[in-house]
Amino acid sequence: MVDALSIALSGLMAQDQRLSATASNIANATTTGALPTPQLPASTVYKPLSVSYTALTGGGVGANVTADPNGYSPVYDPSAPYANSQGLIAAPNVDLTQEIVNLLVTKTVYKANVDVIKTQSQMMGDLLDTIG
Repeated sequence: MVDALSIALSGLMAQDQRLSATASNIANATTTGALPTPQLPASTVYKPLSVSYTALTGGGVGANVTADPNGYSPVYDPSAPYANSQGLIAAPNVDLTQEIVNLLVTKTVYKANVDVIKTQSQMMGDLLDTIG
């Protein structure tokens, strides 16, 4: 038997992670940092987060959040304190249009999972009323 409640709850948790990643991407869209160099391979620039989903054994979905290690582009800003000799800094590759789409999809999927939980609860109540 499929446990609709646990499947819907896993969907809610996955969408919660997607919402957190999207909010982080939007909040840090303008965060810049130094371009990585051979002497300094790590950059302080924000690395956009992406979410991938995996099917769970027994039903449901899991979400994996990963940062894109190459999720930045060089941008010319010689006034930045961490600009290199060519005046370049690193800016995150955050597409605000895609992030807004992610928010809308997350809202829709979240609502669908809540509706599944409500339906499951109503069906259990009806069943108990019938038995009792």
